[in-house]
Amino acid sequence: MCISKLNIGQNHVVLFSPDENLPLFKIDFGLMEQIINGILSNAMKYTPVGSTISIKIRENDNHLELQLSDNGNGFPEELLERVFEKFYRLENSGTGGTGLGLSIVKGFVEVHNGRIHVQNLKEGGACFTIQIPAETSYLKNLKNE
Repeated sequence: MCISKLNIGQNHVVLFSPDENLPLFKIDFGLMEQIINGILSNAMKYTPVGSTISIKIRENDNHLELQLSDNGNGFPEELLERVFEKFYRLENSGTGGTGLGLSIVKGFVEVHNGRIHVQNLKEGGACFTIQIPAETSYLKNLKNE
């Protein structure tokens, strides 16, 4: 597995680990960029300085599967089901915002006929899993696509 480590300013480290045999996916690049940016932005706002954010990408049964996780505080367990609601913000979240970010992310995932799920990690932090059905091609199989 190839792992890239990016330092985002002095505040966060992002570990990017795509599957080495990852195919090309037929998806809307602009919406996908907004999905990843929305979750990354949320993680950078609400995790402590020095936190690590991990991005894993793989193909799973004709689906693009992304896992974005952090080692922050996670979400209160009883409020996990609400994180994708419009205008919802955790009490005492401390930073500005409208509470629309994760709701928009969910909408963009659903436009792709995909699903998004969030869970707290045992060791601390949260993990967002996104599954999007997508056609795939492998570079070695490309002809006139």
